[in-house]
Amino acid sequence: MSCAGVSLLFFSPALRAADVPAKNSEGVQTVEVAGPGANVQRKNDTATKIIINSVELLQWGDTQLSAVLKRQPGVSVVGNELRMRGLGAGYTQILLNGDAVAPGFSIDSIAPELIERVEILRTTTAEFSAQAVAGTINIILKKGVSSARKEVKFGIARSENNWNPSLALEITDKSAGFFYAVSATLSKTGYESTPLVTESIYDAIGEFKILRLRAQKNVTDVWRFGLSPRLNWNLENGDTLSWQSFFDYYSNLNWGNDHEINMTKLTTQYPDNNYQASMHTAILRTDLNWAHRLDADSKLNVKLGFNYNHREVDYNFFGYPLPQDQPFNRHVVSNAAETSVSSSGKYLSRFREDHSLAFGWDGTLTQRSEARLQFDRPTNSNVLNKPLVEDYKANVRRIAMFAHDEWDVTNRLQAYLGLRWEGLNTETTGRLMDAVQTRSSVWSPVLQLLWKLPEQEKDQLRFALSRTYKAPTPRSLVPRRYTANNDNGPTNPDYQGNPQLLPELAWGADFAYESYFAKNSMFSLSAYIKRVQDVTMQNLYEQKVDEQKSVWITTPYNHGTAKVMGIEMDAKFALQNLLPAAPPVEVRLNAARNWSKLDAIPGPDNRLTDQVPLTANLGMDYKRSERQSFGFNFNLQTGGNVQATSGLRTYTGVSRNLDLYGLWKLENKMQLRLSVSNLLHQDVLQASQYSDQDGRKLRSSVTPGSAMIRLQFEKSL
Repeated sequence: MSCAGVSLLFFSPALRAADVPAKNSEGVQTVEVAGPGANVQRKNDTATKIIINSVELLQWGDTQLSAVLKRQPGVSVVGNELRMRGLGAGYTQILLNGDAVAPGFSIDSIAPELIERVEILRTTTAEFSAQAVAGTINIILKKGVSSARKEVKFGIARSENNWNPSLALEITDKSAGFFYAVSATLSKTGYESTPLVTESIYDAIGEFKILRLRAQKNVTDVWRFGLSPRLNWNLENGDTLSWQSFFDYYSNLNWGNDHEINMTKLTTQYPDNNYQASMHTAILRTDLNWAHRLDADSKLNVKLGFNYNHREVDYNFFGYPLPQDQPFNRHVVSNAAETSVSSSGKYLSRFREDHSLAFGWDGTLTQRSEARLQFDRPTNSNVLNKPLVEDYKANVRRIAMFAHDEWDVTNRLQAYLGLRWEGLNTETTGRLMDAVQTRSSVWSPVLQLLWKLPEQEKDQLRFALSRTYKAPTPRSLVPRRYTANNDNGPTNPDYQGNPQLLPELAWGADFAYESYFAKNSMFSLSAYIKRVQDVTMQNLYEQKVDEQKSVWITTPYNHGTAKVMGIEMDAKFALQNLLPAAPPVEVRLNAARNWSKLDAIPGPDNRLTDQVPLTANLGMDYKRSERQSFGFNFNLQTGGNVQATSGLRTYTGVSRNLDLYGLWKLENKMQLRLSVSNLLHQDVLQASQYSDQDGRKLRSSVTPGSAMIRLQFEKSL
């Protein structure tokens, strides 16, 4: 990947490949991503990268980005969490326009209509933060505009007894040296789940003691509004100045209940309970970019950014020991706010025609505050207990410096040599805690090689070696207790942070063979291996509250090392490449198999952070005519047993999803899109088992799945 390409992706949206001095045509090229061009850029970039352009993002009519990315090679989705190499818990780095997102950020808060492309990087580069043990997913919001246009989209979906409407609008225009664009989305999404939870307890000699069945119901309505304005200026001296902002506001309204059916006499503390909750979240990100050419062979790019996130939560829990009793009530009001300012810059220069040098910095100052008020009213009482007041503030300073050289060693061998130093300083204070300060710094060297095989213009090999890390989140550092309202136990414990938590460090190597055997067609086979040290594990223990009561708590701590490895296959081709008489069908096939092993936990199944062992996709797109196209995608994601601690085992069931879509282009710049997701109605199965000298406790849940059908009308005005 050329220096110009890096600058384009991360620092200056207004730059184009023509702005950078030319280099040897056999070297690494920067290619404008538009439709099939994503395949060309994947082939020529030194950094291993998969591009999902706007056409692919909108092809299925998805309103959630996670639904799009689950079809990509090596990416799995658990809940709404994106995972590469199957690893969750923060091992996958999520970026927005090259900058890290705030803790708790949901990728589904960004409508696909606002996105220009998504980049999936298996190996880090010096320009990015090295907090990418599993890899990086970089979401690039729309920036440029090719012509003036107005487009409106209206959609309606039906799922889980909910009607979910959505509206999207985009307006763009330009004149000499200036352009503007505004994208806006408005949507309502409803969810309803009815898990059935089974809990059974056995004593030390294996005799059955307790069996409980719980019928649960959870209902959620989410209203969301997104706005993304952007402006670009081409100045008279050749400089470019661009401004881009992203605003997202969403409101979650939730309620649910839990009814316990006891097959034995012993019940939980609140066999019948219900809750009501509301959450309001606002996110604002704004960036100002300046690109200045110093001379014919060098350029300076500078970016200033401001981010603001605010969340308010109002939660009420009602627990009934007996149906006729006045319930226990826990009312929690909390809010969290995070503000950050950032600065980044990069100096680009050519050297001896075959070197592209870059030097830069990247710094962020973040202030995060959180406050929580808890009011408890005991059963059969009208008097509130003394309120619990908790708050904390965290100041996070991050500074990084990097340099890299993209070197055309020969006409067929390109090398990327990068080095990044990144330092973190976190200071945390709170009402019920001692002040905590943590400092860490990491040197992250990166080597990537791209070798185009002799006399094989379509085939090439890749190799990468890098050092990455995973920093603790503020939530995992603060020794605040997050409590379970009912049925606290080893399979449903309280959570408490650990101020002594250290970053995890990882060395990794990646290998790949790629063949671009026909236009818009390719085949890739890759493998990776990583060694992670100071792995974050969970310490599960029981703590006495008084002579008759105790609670179970889990807290993170560093212990031991882990080995992670895997293989991945990715293929895209036209069926007519193999069978000339075949219909015009495009085939997509990918699969990834992942393994890991923790040395601090005895096997079997001592995998890392509930790693997803296998993900696979099979998809086909059939273009019947210029006006009609259809397609399907089958997604498989396996689970299995995991030895989480020496006494706790968890289990996740297999996930199978079948999605369909159809597109009809009508007259007068109109088109109709129909999509169906989760056609197989796949249930979600999860279970956990805790064993010690006192016996075993098993807990499992089955959540019925449901299909969603969506119809979307699109019109260019």
